[in-house]
Amino acid sequence: MNEIKQEKYISCKWLESGVCFDNGVYGSNVKLCCYMSAPGGGNSMIFEDYHGEKIDWDEFFRIKNEYRKIQKSGQTVPGCRGCVFLEEHYWPQIDYIDNIVFDHFTKCNCNCTYCYTEEDKKRYNQLKTYNIYPIIKDMFDKRIIKRGGALGFGGGEPTILPEFDKLISLFLKNGFYDIRVPSSGIKYSKIIAKGISTGQLSVVISIDSSSRETYKKIKQTDAFNTVCKNLKKYSKAQKRDFCVISKYIIIPEINDNIEEIDNWLKFNKENNIKIIIIDIENSWLNKYRNDKPDERILDLIRYVQKKSQEMNFYRLEICDRAKYLLNP
Repeated sequence: MNEIKQEKYISCKWLESGVCFDNGVYGSNVKLCCYMSAPGGGNSMIFEDYHGEKIDWDEFFRIKNEYRKIQKSGQTVPGCRGCVFLEEHYWPQIDYIDNIVFDHFTKCNCNCTYCYTEEDKKRYNQLKTYNIYPIIKDMFDKRIIKRGGALGFGGGEPTILPEFDKLISLFLKNGFYDIRVPSSGIKYSKIIAKGISTGQLSVVISIDSSSRETYKKIKQTDAFNTVCKNLKKYSKAQKRDFCVISKYIIIPEINDNIEEIDNWLKFNKENNIKIIIIDIENSWLNKYRNDKPDERILDLIRYVQKKSQEMNFYRLEICDRAKYLLNP
């Protein structure tokens, strides 16, 4: 077997081997990533005005390789300048995809106050979702997809996508093992439970609270007890202790208190949920990008760091927004 050529330069896994099917803020398109982590980030466009048409993969990789040439030259793709995910590395010089984000839908069974769709609910509720399964099946048939990367979802609630079960089954069947599904947890999914039971899939549920009252304020729906019940069911189904992940987004003036956080940590511990995530509301963070944020919010993040160690959680993940606050 011929050895795969590698070259060292500054790039990222998304520029090299990623794809994002988007239907959000910037319209329906195919690009290389969804991360708006820096000014201009997430704008490595491949096809604009895309609505599920058959993809010319030769053209896809031609455009992707133009971006690769820019990175190899020592410059940076304009849409990626300043992005925190750029790093110097030895990158394989072959055409494949192993990092995929499905962000082509906005329909949800929750109504979180911090969701980006709050900016224009009417517009987002009218966005149409195209069928993604035929596109992914074509990628498998053409052997474009390679195992070893990551599979994720954005936009709305994945479990209510008509194609969700069929799509996840396709990836499980083909041996994918790093599938991460963010979910409201309101709808229990048998295919998620199956992926958890084999250790191929992890589910992230952003409960953001430890009480029904706080949950209703943030989610604007009365489903706290249902979500807790489903979290417990998923936890019991997991083959390994890191397939169910509980997330807490700090919403200033709603859930930014020690009591709520302590009870959330206690719930996770009691239900064998060993990976937790802490984050901060994006719209609040944007207000303080150029100013010093409330030190009390930083103390809450540090508090979760300290408590997670004391309570022996397997891992605490601090999202990029929270990291930005701690290390601006």
